[in-house]
Amino acid sequence: MRQVLSVSKTRRLPSWQQWKRLPTVLTAVERHIVQTAFLVLIFSLITLAGALSFARRVEIPAKGGEYTEALVGEPRLINPLYAMANDADQDLASLIYSGLLRWDPTGGLVPDLAESYEVNEEKTVYTFVLKEDARFHNNDPVLARDVLFTISAVQNPAYRSPLISAFRGVSVVQDDDRKISFILEKPQSAFLNTLTAGILPSNAWAEILPQNAPLAALNLQPIGSGPYRFAEFTKDKKGSVRTYTLEPFEDALEGAPYIERLVFKFYPDAASAIEALENRFVEGVSVVPFEARTQTGQNRAAVLHSPLLSREAVLYFNQKTNEQLKKKEVREAMARALNKQAILEETLGGAGRAIIGPVLPGMEGYHEGLADIGYDGEKAKELLASLVTPPPTQPDEAISAEESRVKFTLTTVASEEFIRVADALKAQLEQAGLSIEVITVPASAIFDEVIAPRNFELLLTSVMYHTLADPYVFWHSSQKEAGGLNIAEYQNTEVDKLLEAARAAKTSEERTTALKSFQEQLLADLPAVFLYQNAYGYATARKIQGVEIGNIRIPSDRFARIRNWYIKTKKAFR
Repeated sequence: MRQVLSVSKTRRLPSWQQWKRLPTVLTAVERHIVQTAFLVLIFSLITLAGALSFARRVEIPAKGGEYTEALVGEPRLINPLYAMANDADQDLASLIYSGLLRWDPTGGLVPDLAESYEVNEEKTVYTFVLKEDARFHNNDPVLARDVLFTISAVQNPAYRSPLISAFRGVSVVQDDDRKISFILEKPQSAFLNTLTAGILPSNAWAEILPQNAPLAALNLQPIGSGPYRFAEFTKDKKGSVRTYTLEPFEDALEGAPYIERLVFKFYPDAASAIEALENRFVEGVSVVPFEARTQTGQNRAAVLHSPLLSREAVLYFNQKTNEQLKKKEVREAMARALNKQAILEETLGGAGRAIIGPVLPGMEGYHEGLADIGYDGEKAKELLASLVTPPPTQPDEAISAEESRVKFTLTTVASEEFIRVADALKAQLEQAGLSIEVITVPASAIFDEVIAPRNFELLLTSVMYHTLADPYVFWHSSQKEAGGLNIAEYQNTEVDKLLEAARAAKTSEERTTALKSFQEQLLADLPAVFLYQNAYGYATARKIQGVEIGNIRIPSDRFARIRNWYIKTKKAFR
């Protein structure tokens, strides 16, 4: 039976020998049909495979390309000890050097050279551990002694570093090659901000005398540990630097950036830099003033970025130079007479954000429910009515209504932005019944001639915060003396206590509570009117991809994510 079954068993599929004989049993028409069907099948399979391959193929960043940007000014000291005094120096230093921490648009302060850090409960000891693979551009490892050398240089008056005040009262102790501690005399809530300063290689700088540091060649041919390294620079016949070129540092932390060459060209002012962009001598520009933003936004080869800066425009009252300003109803009337949003729209094209108090949105301690006096033109006129001397009715005593108005001088910086804003303030205050004379002072003289001697009645200027608002330097009574930054010479014992508490706070909640109470008291006293937060104008070539800037502290923060910028792409399968 098994033999019978094995012989009679049928195959499900024809054997290879049977397939070979298929053409002999088909008619000519049938053979043509089979051949056509076979070709259609092969073509369909090839098309399907191609479609699947194309669907899964994506473009990803690749190394290569060159980007040329116009900087306003000229580099002199590309050195963390001095760079903050010059925008061009600060821009280049941010690319060449790394600090223990760095600024990230979304993460805030994040570790850079530091692998980790700890803060004691009293907020007086900050201990950092360095990354083991951190290296300088000359291939030396980044060690704790380099951090110690850099901070010691900042603290040494012979170096004349502008950062010296930030590290006053701070002791630095090297625990081992990768561990270093900062010991503060008293808590400083904003201390971590200072640790974004770049670290110098001690081996390269140790033999240079402090008094000779500003003259060292290393200021123009720096050695850092950042994503880009110095390549070359060119000078003109007068000795001015004309171009400055950087190349990727292949051993950079988090990997080398994609763009192979960054070339910077230097211009005396923003107008000439914008002109170079229009004429395609450069592909980007470091600062686009508000009056040029419409024109730059229409440039098809460039993209205009407008991130918000941690910078606020403020109208200060000097109650010592004009008796009228001692009256709170006068200060309140001025505050009510000002339509901040209208000023922002009319003068800056809306490039910014109207604000209420000294702590900006997004900062720790921002008071979302802070009560604003608000714009009320009619109420402003009512408050000022009692201050205006009515014109006499007798012709022989004729005094014009204009002459009877209370007069104030409004001093500001002689820049396009502040001149326009001052004119808008003048128009709104005069509509309320005051007489305003605008005085402009060059930026180079505003501190020595106006701020330090408190030589003003009304002052329109700006203040800059870092990642963490520290209003202490602007509003604590200890800062009101000449040279301090308490410009309004404001004094309030309760406010002093709140600002001290904010600095000494051990938790974010404690700090926020103190700052909110401070803002409520400050606005109740009205020593100033907070107008708007500035937007920063920056342009890059459209060919530059991956540019994400976000909110920034200072202009050089635009390079915070330059590792992600790219020009070239390559195909890859996902």
